[in-house]
This record gives sequence, structure tokens and C-alpha cells, in this order.
Amino acid sequence: MFKFVIGVERQFVTIAVTAVVILSLGSSAVFGADDIKKIKRLVARVQLELSQIKENSLNSAQEQLAVLEPQNEKIETLEGNNRKLTEKISALELKIALLEENLEKYQSKSSSAQLSELNKLATVFALVSVGDVNSIEPIVLELVNKGNNVQKDLLILLLAETQKNQGLLQQSLGYYGALISDYPKSPYLNRSIFEASKLLGELGHAEEQKSMLQALKESDGPYGEQARKILE
Repeated sequence: MFKFVIGVERQFVTIAVTAVVILSLGSSAVFGADDIKKIKRLVARVQLELSQIKENSLNSAQEQLAVLEPQNEKIETLEGNNRKLTEKISALELKIALLEENLEKYQSKSSSAQLSELNKLATVFALVSVGDVNSIEPIVLELVNKGNNVQKDLLILLLAETQKNQGLLQQSLGYYGALISDYPKSPYLNRSIFEASKLLGELGHAEEQKSMLQALKESDGPYGEQARKILE
């Protein structure tokens, strides 16, 4: 686009200089009627070409905008895909952390009860990996209620995340609330408060959402920072 504008400017300057030279000659020489007519025709041609140049410049700018608009749409699509991928990675990291936590405990223990819990955990992850998240809830709840060697707050967070990913916002909010109330010292507390506030907003509970964010805004870390930005 810039190259086109520069070319246009050069073309116009050439025409303008030609007209100025002829007009300056006219001030020092005596022209006849035919010469005056020629000058008038030249001026008219200059005006016509200038109009055409302006029209061409406008058309070129519009063409450039037409080229850029699809690119902007592609950028927005890529950004959306990147956000989704980040969410999936976060969910996988959560599952891996849960499995690693429990595998470390079971390496030094071999009782039948512990092996049973490990088997149930393996079943949970197998179901999640094939997309059958509807079947994990009773198994996870049994581990939370009866298990002695599992990180229960992490299991509750897993339930909250899977329910949210299925669009079951009320159920997900209930699990986040359980983690917040039952495990106030959990390393996942701030995350649960922030995610619960988002769900409250989606469910139309603006005041409750604001209260959750107010409770989080003084916290360090990424969730406290995000809460402060939303409240600004």
C-alpha cells in the first residue's frame, strides 16, 4: 500500500511540475489563442488525472483492508484455540499431579487396602482418558469418604473440573465449595475460590461472585492478580 501511495505522489508531482513549467513560460512569452486552449486542456487533464489518482488510492486502501480482515479473524481463531489448549494442559497437569502423589505413597506400602485404593485411582484415570467422566463420580466420592492414603482435596478438585467441563455448573460449584469449606489449607484453595467466582458469574449471581473475588484479591499468586483485575 505504501509503495502505491509513493508512486501516486511521484506521478502527481511530475504532472504538477509540467503544468507549473508551462504556466511560468506563459508569464514570459506571448501565447496565442490556441496556446491558451492547450494550457487549459492540460490543466483539465491534470485535474482529471488527480481525480483518478485519488480514486485509485482509495480502491487500493480498501483492497488492503479486505486482505487484512481475514487475517485478523485467523488470529482470533488461533488465540481461542490456544486458550482451549492451555485449559486442556492444565487439566492434564492436575491428573498427573494426583497420580504422582499417590504413586509415591504406594511405593513403600503394600497392604490390600492401599492396593485397592490404587486400583480405584487407576480406574478413575482410565475412565477419564477415554472420556467416560460420568462414571468416575461414585468412585472418587468413595475414595474421598473412605480412603486413607489419597489426597482428598485434589480428588474433589478433579470432580469440580470434570463437572465444569461437561457444562454441569451447579454440580461443579458444589465441589469447589466443598473444597473451600473442608480444606481451607489446601494448596488448591485460591484456584477453587477463583473458579467458583467464575461459575457464580455465569449463573447470574453477581454479588456472590464479587464477594468471592474480594476474599481473593489480597492473595499472592496468579489467582489473586486475576481477581484484582476483574474488580478494577
